[in-house]
Amino acid sequence: MHNLSADERKALIAQIDEALASNTMSIGEAIKKIRTELYGMNQNDYAKFINVSDKTLRDVEKGNTDARLSIINKLLAPGSFQVSARVVKRVI
Repeated sequence: MHNLSADERKALIAQIDEALASNTMSIGEAIKKIRTELYGMNQNDYAKFINVSDKTLRDVEKGNTDARLSIINKLLAPGSFQVSARVVKRVI
């Protein structure tokens, strides 16, 4: 893990949160930022850390896959993020 102070970690997480909310950062970019700037890990180590394949991690970071929600949440969890799906039904 990177040697960031608690305030630096909070600021980085807030920055990622704002970028995601404003749609200026993709989920893959957020995962990469969490991996590199928050944890200071390479793809192989981060994939092992969260128990996914390094290929899955690479594909998600590059936006080359539509991964399951559970996988995305696994990749985001170390940054304290979670994606949820809201089902909207049309009533006739």
